[in-house]
Amino acid sequence: MGAGQSYVDHHGAGAPAARPGWCGVRQQILAGYADGVVVVTADVISPHIEEYRQELDWFEHKGFVAVVIPEAGQGLA
Repeated sequence: MGAGQSYVDHHGAGAPAARPGWCGVRQQILAGYADGVVVVTADVISPHIEEYRQELDWFEHKGFVAVVIPEAGQGLA
């Protein structure tokens, strides 16, 4: 991605697959323009454990996820 580019979704915007910013990140990775994504907390990916695990599985095969503040399951319900 170029300087100044970022992808964001509104807080509580729903499932990752339904969020334009998150889908944009995935598209950039699939196109080879990005290697992964950096998020502040795991809740940015999803507060729901099953959605969170699905996203981690996708990124495990396509790119990387870096979580700035690891929370060891905190906030994932």
